[in-house]
Amino acid sequence: FLDGNIALIEISHFNADTTEEFAKAADLVLSKDVKGVIIDVRNNPGGFLDRATAVAGEWVGDAVVVKERRKGEIVDEYHGTGKSRLKDMPTVILVNGGSASASEIVAGALQDYGKAKLVGKKTFGKGSVQDYSELKDGTALKVTVADWLTPKERFINEIGIEPDFDVDRTEDDYNAGKDPQLDKALELLGAATSAEKTQTSN
Repeated sequence: FLDGNIALIEISHFNADTTEEFAKAADLVLSKDVKGVIIDVRNNPGGFLDRATAVAGEWVGDAVVVKERRKGEIVDEYHGTGKSRLKDMPTVILVNGGSASASEIVAGALQDYGKAKLVGKKTFGKGSVQDYSELKDGTALKVTVADWLTPKERFINEIGIEPDFDVDRTEDDYNAGKDPQLDKALELLGAATSAEKTQTSN
């Protein structure tokens, strides 16, 4: 937890333990007087799709999280599997060029539904489904057979997700222990919580 009752949750991968660990984190957030949540998926290369839909579902419930497009047509939709427990929680997601695949799916979905603001740099742009075919000479051929699209059908592959607030974190910042992206997230959530306090006092 950070100053101002802000919770920071870092997700390094969407792996086998992510759903359970994130559910525990959400339980903790809901048990405290938390005013906002920051989800850090910077340099998260992705992982399992079902873990991504579970995490996104804590905000969007069973709404569509990502669409699968083959040969120009939407052939499948993957829905959130969370309980939408954080649907009213002010949320900021930290992203950068190392945020890929499942990270982009979660960030894109929450951005599409207006459930979170994205802060940082444009994401990597890994949003494709690939098949591997082994050839007779022992080599393998990788073929892209489908693309992932956000709920509003924005392409992810080779494009990435643009943040709402473009904020850099330079190597000098990193070496000095500074994090302008996190600072911006705190600023955004601080403004939101101040507005809430103003509304409740009127």
